[in-house]
Parts: sequence; C-alpha cells; structure tokens
Amino acid sequence: MVKEQTKQKKDISMWTTIVVVIAVVYILSLILPSGSYQRTETGTAIPGSYEVVEKIYLSPLDVVMKVCDQAYNTFGKLFICLMIMSGLMGVTNSTGVLDKALANMIRKFKDKALLIIPVYVFATGVLGAMGSMISTVVLFVPLGLSLAKQLRADRSFAVGLVICGSFTAFMSSPINMLTCIMGQTIAGIPEYSGGGLRTIVTIVNLIIVSAFLILWVKRCQKDPSIYEKNFGGAEIGDGMDNVQEYSPLTGREIIILILFFGTFIFFAAGGVLLNLSMLPLASVVLPLVLVIGFLGGYDLDETMKHWAKGTGGMASVMLFMIFACYMNVILNNSGILDTLVYYVSMPLSYLSGALAVVGMFIANAVINVFINSGSGQTAIMMPIMAPLADVLGVTRQMSVLALQYGDGFTNLLAPTSVNLMACLAAAKIGLKDWYKLCVPLYALLAIVLIISIFVGTAIGYS
Repeated sequence: MVKEQTKQKKDISMWTTIVVVIAVVYILSLILPSGSYQRTETGTAIPGSYEVVEKIYLSPLDVVMKVCDQAYNTFGKLFICLMIMSGLMGVTNSTGVLDKALANMIRKFKDKALLIIPVYVFATGVLGAMGSMISTVVLFVPLGLSLAKQLRADRSFAVGLVICGSFTAFMSSPINMLTCIMGQTIAGIPEYSGGGLRTIVTIVNLIIVSAFLILWVKRCQKDPSIYEKNFGGAEIGDGMDNVQEYSPLTGREIIILILFFGTFIFFAAGGVLLNLSMLPLASVVLPLVLVIGFLGGYDLDETMKHWAKGTGGMASVMLFMIFACYMNVILNNSGILDTLVYYVSMPLSYLSGALAVVGMFIANAVINVFINSGSGQTAIMMPIMAPLADVLGVTRQMSVLALQYGDGFTNLLAPTSVNLMACLAAAKIGLKDWYKLCVPLYALLAIVLIISIFVGTAIGYS
C-alpha cells in the first residue's frame, strides 16, 4: 500500500516571531539616524525641537547586558502576580470544580449559553475603560481557555474573549487616564470633555466585539475538528480533562467557586476601586489559594504540588516577556525612537480636515508598534499632535481622539505588543491563528472609528 505523505506547513512559532521582530528592530537601530526631541520637566516632547544627534550604535553585547534590568523594571511585579494567579488556577482546576460548574451552566442554559460572551465582554470593557485589566490581562487566559473548551470553541476565541473587551474599551474610553485624560491635559483642553462621542463609540464597538465572538463560536461548533485540533487530548492547566458527570455542586464546591471568581473580580477591579497596586492585590490572593486547597480536600503538600504545576504553565510566558524586553532596550538606547516619531508625523502636514485626523490616527497606530506604553506615547506624540491640529484646521479634541484611537488600535495586532504576545503564548497559539480572528474584527472596528472621526470633524467636536 502506497502511503501518500502530505507535508503540512508548520506554523511560525511565537519564539520565531519574537526573534525576527527583535532582529528587525536591531537592524533599524543601525540604519536610522539617532535623534531626539527636547523635553519639558514632565517628559513631554517640545514640538519642532527634533534634531539629529551623534549616531548611537548598540553592539549585541550592549543589548544583552541591559535586557534583564529592563525585564525586572518592567515586569518584576507582574511576574510575582503571574506566579500567584496561575497557582490559583492550578489548585482550582485540580479540584475539577470549575470544569463541573461551567459544564453544568452551559448544559442548563443550552442555546442561551452564548450570553456569557457579551456579559464577559462588557464587564471587562468597563475595567478596560478605567485603564484596568490591560497589563494583567494574561492572568485571565486560563479562564478563557476553560470557557472556550466548554463552549467547544478554539484557543483564538479564548484569547479574544479575555482581551478584546478591555482593550477595545481602552481604545475609545472617555475616562482613560493614560491616553484620553493625559492627552487632554497636554493639549490644554478640559479634562473629561467630549465624553459623549467616546461613550457611543465604546458601546458600539463592544457590541460588535460581542456579536463577532458569538458568531465565531457558532462557526467553531459547526466543525468538530476545530475543537479536536485545539483541545483534543491537551491539558489546560491541571485537571481540566477530568470532566465530571453533570451533578449538583456541593456546599464546598460553591464556596470554592465564590472564592475563585471573587478573587478574579477583586484583582481586576481592586486597583481602581481600592487604589491598590498589583503587589498588595497579589498579597491578599496568596492565602486564599491555600484556603481553596483546603476546601478541595488537599493537605498542604498536595496544595503546593498543584500550585507549582499551575505556576509551571506560566514559565514560558514569563520567559517570552523577558525576550520581548530586547526590543525596549534597543529602541530606548539607540536613539531611534524619536526619529521614528518624527518621520511618521511628517506626512500629516500635507493633509487637512477629516483626512488629517485619519492620518493622525494611522500615524499613532504605527508609532504604537514601537511605543507600547499609552502614557509614553501620549507624552511624546500629544505635544506634536495638538499644535498640528491647529495648523490643519481641526479641533485639539480631535487630535486627542486620533491619538487615543491609534494607541489602542494596534495593541492587539502588533507583534511588538508584549501584552498580546504573552496572551498568545499562554494560549499556545501563533499570530497566524490570532489574525484570523482579530483582523476581520478590527477591520469592523476601524470602520466605526473612521466614521466617528468624520462625524467629529463635521460637528467641530470639542
């Protein structure tokens, strides 16, 4: 019997992607001139002050020697939170309670089970609008995988569910401190002004995200091979494949679920409502994991074993985030970051009206590929965008809106986005699979954003 051998094209791994991106950024650092804007005491760039400086060449050794300091300063606190929250997931999953509860819920609601999606999207959207659940969104990927498995969807949906709501609302929020409010302050316009248009855009976009994800799940459910390819024989954390028969939850199981979901809600909203940073939040969660282990019938040794297994699943994610710091080291130390900003903003002077604002939106989307920090991009770009808006005949509010849109738009598209790439690494999917979901979704959102730009320009949005 002759066996036909078919060569399947191997997907590009996340590791290959990040190494290629690092190499491209390093090559740019050798080619582009070094330059800088003069800055005020608060760190904002002074328009028209860009000048070329003596070229800075970074050797590979220079980059290597700085990367661990960069990773520690950028993600040190987040790594501790990842270890604790992934431990929470490992201990809870090992009890089988989460899988049992989700299965029972989906069985009970049947066709209405998909209502979980808009509820989750809008809940995370509220947090994203407040600037919360952005850098910590990777903590929620295991929960997204659990829901994806129960809904018989795929891993791309799991990432989309946990990340799209918060990041979409962040992109157009009227109360986003990092881009909207900071941008308005730099532009010299009233803080929290122009909330009406932003609120409408945010709600419309969250509706689109919810509908798109529902349709995506329905498409997955029609093709059983999608579920088999994504979850057949694979583990999600610890104990996720030991699916129990449907049965009522016991009192202990209900308490475990309350503690589990209460912990996620506390961690997501505590920073905003209680003004707590990541480390105090993680400190509160730490003993709760031990309590869940006790309620699950484990002694201390068994609890720590499941904790360590859950934490081990995040090791590759943390390593990936360390690798991503190579890009920050190169951009921040080679002097090309301000050069990129300067060259991207130059073509805007040839546009006018709504097209100028669309150009600002696109320019900021491109800049966001290199500056992943919303506050950092606002500090650099807003002093340039505000006076440029005056020259181009549009309101400064529109320039803030364009910066806000641009900063948020490529957060879920750029391979330089550490938050995105960490989520994909946690879900074990590549950019190719992610783009199949995200590109058509964000194409729809782009239409809404551009329409709002034309409307805002027409009404003199201020």
